[in-house]
Amino acid sequence: MANLTKALIIANVIVFLVIFSMPDELLQQTSDTLAFSSGSVLEVWRLFTSLFVHANASHLFFNMLALFFFGRVVEEELGKKKFIIIYFLSGLVGNLAYGLTSSIPAVGASGCIFGIMGASMLIKPKEMIKLYLIPLPLGLIAILYIISQAALAVVPMSETGIAYMAHIGGLVTGALIVLYYETRNSMKGIGFMILLLVLLIALWPIIGFVVGIGESVLSVIDFIVGIVLYGASKLLLSWIW
Repeated sequence: MANLTKALIIANVIVFLVIFSMPDELLQQTSDTLAFSSGSVLEVWRLFTSLFVHANASHLFFNMLALFFFGRVVEEELGKKKFIIIYFLSGLVGNLAYGLTSSIPAVGASGCIFGIMGASMLIKPKEMIKLYLIPLPLGLIAILYIISQAALAVVPMSETGIAYMAHIGGLVTGALIVLYYETRNSMKGIGFMILLLVLLIALWPIIGFVVGIGESVLSVIDFIVGIVLYGASKLLLSWIW
């Protein structure tokens, strides 16, 4: 795995374990202090700290799973410097986009992850990855993510608990940055993405079946990972607090 991608995954997991090892009251206070919302926009540190805090084990698992697959592609193709720029700038813009639409405090690296995905789908859409356990083109998986986010973005966060506008803001930011850095390759990527969209429509029954199986398996893995993460947090609770 690419070094920075690995380091970011480790950092996010460590922050999760430390925060969830805290007694309940301290855990809530810490999360509230590190979260970002439109009401705390002058507390600039929240724009950054919120990117390393996750609401629960599932939130962390799916973000880190996506970072594992998409982050490696961007880091290897563009290098560490551009990778870091895309990751954090997408997260910051995602937070600000979210802040314009909701005052509810939010946490998570989702804006960063979607920015990385936005970049990877343009520079290497043909890359075969097993996010759903069966090899599919990276660009196709990105399209599925985009469709789901666009469809759900109209639902208020108060009803879902998910900051969809942060996802969209990060996605657009990542795509625009890579268009700037790699214009020629990105234009080729856009052409291939259009082809994938046509194939998705034509082959949806098959692709939908594959994705459905993958989602079911990932749900089981997510459950197991949650047990491990919460168990590790409880051990830290007994040792530290």
